[in-house]
Amino acid sequence: MSSSILNIGVQALNANQTALSYTGQNIANVNTEGYTRQTVTFSTQQPPILGVEVTDINRITDQFLVRQVWSDTSALSSNQAFSEKIALLDKMLVSESSSLSSSMDSYFESLQQVVDDPLFIANRELFLAEAQSLTNAFTDFDANLREQGELINTELRSMTNTVNSITQNIAELNVQIGTLVAAGQNSNALQDKRDMLVKELSGYVSINVIEEKGSNYNVMMGQGQPLVIGSSAAQLQLRNSESDPSQLDIFMVNGNISANVTGQLGQGAIGGLQQYQTEVLNPTINEVGRLAIVFTETMNEQHRKGMDLNGDFGENLFSPIETGQVTANSTNKTSASSAYVNFYDVTELTASDYEVKFDGIDSFIVTRLSDGRKFDMSEFTDLASLPADQQTLSQDKVFEWVDNRLKISMDGMTVHLDASSSYSVGDSFLVQPTRTGAQLMDTEITNPKLLALASPLRVEPSSTNSGNAEITAIEITSAKDTSALRSGSATLPLEIVFNAPAEGSDVPTFTVYDMSDPDNPVVFDDMENLVYTEGEPIVLEDYQITLDNQPNAGDRFTIERNTDGYSDNTNALAMSDFQNKPLVNGFSYQDTYGQLLAQVGTQASTSEIAYASSKAVLTSSENALQSVAGVNLDEEAANLVKFQQAYSASAQLISTFQTIFDSLISAVRR
Repeated sequence: MSSSILNIGVQALNANQTALSYTGQNIANVNTEGYTRQTVTFSTQQPPILGVEVTDINRITDQFLVRQVWSDTSALSSNQAFSEKIALLDKMLVSESSSLSSSMDSYFESLQQVVDDPLFIANRELFLAEAQSLTNAFTDFDANLREQGELINTELRSMTNTVNSITQNIAELNVQIGTLVAAGQNSNALQDKRDMLVKELSGYVSINVIEEKGSNYNVMMGQGQPLVIGSSAAQLQLRNSESDPSQLDIFMVNGNISANVTGQLGQGAIGGLQQYQTEVLNPTINEVGRLAIVFTETMNEQHRKGMDLNGDFGENLFSPIETGQVTANSTNKTSASSAYVNFYDVTELTASDYEVKFDGIDSFIVTRLSDGRKFDMSEFTDLASLPADQQTLSQDKVFEWVDNRLKISMDGMTVHLDASSSYSVGDSFLVQPTRTGAQLMDTEITNPKLLALASPLRVEPSSTNSGNAEITAIEITSAKDTSALRSGSATLPLEIVFNAPAEGSDVPTFTVYDMSDPDNPVVFDDMENLVYTEGEPIVLEDYQITLDNQPNAGDRFTIERNTDGYSDNTNALAMSDFQNKPLVNGFSYQDTYGQLLAQVGTQASTSEIAYASSKAVLTSSENALQSVAGVNLDEEAANLVKFQQAYSASAQLISTFQTIFDSLISAVRR
């Protein structure tokens, strides 16, 4: 009996000492991040007379809340990465120092000054300075966007290295925890550490954890890719994209097996950066590039229609941007000797990238990547099937395929592919018509005298005209070097003579005469007795004139070269009018920029709200978990008193045994 009392006392003393130790451990780690409070589980030894023993040291946690925290951490990190990057872009778009809208305003303001006084050289010099400033604004804006892209790539490299380090540590902890569990030893501290690593990992990618055999964590990433299995951890690697070498793809490598998991990482900081790069940054580069191309080419075309101070036709005001880039997929079986894209109508360009893929030996499919719209070869017209006078690539949805040379026209561009042999099924090409537009923008003219601000033609009404018809527009319709005006082959001067209406009609007619020999006028190009319609252009050789109001019979208008007409501002006015014309796929220059600004601003605002919301959700989840797994000092203080009293009572039990034992010894000695 007395021996049992001693054993019971010793067991109780040891058990309560252990309980006191873990209570102290809880109190000591009250401020330790990731620490999970621990409790001691007692049980009666069998048979009951043998006392008490500590059967387990439990981590008090809730796996549902733990996993919720991991999920919410992924969402927060994704929204944070996206929000921080788009906020920088939004600030750049609206900043007075970098805004393209401000630069275009200054350009057109200086152009208006030239309109007011086209002969004043200082005005011309100011306009050229603003033109150069505008091109600098475009190139600087593009450089800033590309720099942000490079910084994102640098961040992605750092993050993937961190992920690889974390997964390796988780795999090692799996081994250590498994060893301790097998030996029946306490692994709670290592489990806390592993949970913290998993939470850190969830900040980079979405994860799902499958617990195996009470010790191993198998970590699945994104859409179920195995990142950690027991003691084995896969590695993430960044490689240049097969379709676009300027972009990075993420591969998961496990032994000799590698798989492209780009876009399959779910949420987390890596996913947030990739989402921003794909959905915002690259489209913005494309949009700014499109604006640069349209601005450059439309301004050049109109400037070439004018006359400079030397009496010559205008040349390009800006350096022409005539081609975009086409990149062959690195996995193509057929090599391309030439691949590029040029433009037949810049006003119809979109800001999208495209993919041309050969889905058969003699067939292709074009995908517009911005909206995912696919155009099958059957939706295009083969030029060979059209009449000879319609066989031009300068029209929508046509193609020309001769041997291994393929040309496809759509959306204002023509893609040119020239291969060394027949294309193989699966070969693809990434078409980026506007990606480099802003990079290439520059001014061409530096001499103010070469600004072609006047019209090369003038129309003079006869002093004897009695009607009220008047010239409202002289429009040059072609700026090509082969045009009749620029090549010098146009017939000038011409005279438009209005005839009396035909008998029984009140509609006037007119005849156009070649006045090269004033003494012997000749009807020009069979333009005789044509019906006059007010406001309808009279089309001539690569130019047209428009009259309003009604002429009388005998009224005359002479069309001739604008010799010495340097003070004329007709072409400058036409260029100035471009500020409000719908030239960018139905919108003006600044409306297009405004749409970009509004779109990015809306996304920035939405992402900021999502970031704040996900931050609040994570805080709530962490608080809920902390209420279960965190240390409550009041509770621990109560436990400390309870276990201390039990410890004292256990010591008293041993003391009682000592008293009984001493009494027995004394009785025996008597």
